[in-house]
Amino acid sequence: MANKKEIIRDQYIRIKLSKEEKNLWLKYAEDIEINPTRLARNILMMEAESILNKTITKPFAKAYIKYAEVTKNKEILERIKSE
Repeated sequence: MANKKEIIRDQYIRIKLSKEEKNLWLKYAEDIEINPTRLARNILMMEAESILNKTITKPFAKAYIKYAEVTKNKEILERIKSE
């Protein structure tokens, strides 16, 4: 193994769930055979990494909508609303 620094995970995030939500989460993690904590961390990290994509995509989407409004392109506007 290369000289990689080991990741030390010693920080916590607490999430409040109802009993039903927690049971659903645990069942889902069991169904896909992954530790519930690892599943939560993976999902949180995917969302955090996608923020960059959202900040880049959002202005372009707004510009496209404005273009459709200015050009009175109802087809584009209807398609955007349905998505």
